[in-house]
Amino acid sequence: MIWLVMIVCGLLTLSMRFVMFSDLAPRQLPGWLEEALGFVPVAVLTAIIVPAVIISPEGGLMLAGNSKLPAALVAVTAALVTRSVLATIASGLGSMWILDYFLY
Repeated sequence: MIWLVMIVCGLLTLSMRFVMFSDLAPRQLPGWLEEALGFVPVAVLTAIIVPAVIISPEGGLMLAGNSKLPAALVAVTAALVTRSVLATIASGLGSMWILDYFLY
């Protein structure tokens, strides 16, 4: 049974990749799909970053005594103002290090 599942999954994977490289699939995506795909990076990064900032290693919500939360707010502000990835990373890490050293 497991061999059947592996063969079927392999054939499905091969067929999906073959369709994209052959002339069977359209070359241009529909406009509504391209517009919707523009929101994917924001949604994925939000799903990764927000739990890393507000959830403690034990699994609970950590708002008080959390140096990551104000540092994340500084990084978001820097991202909105500068639109620069390097400025965002530098301001977020710098503020987190300063907060860890002096306050927390």
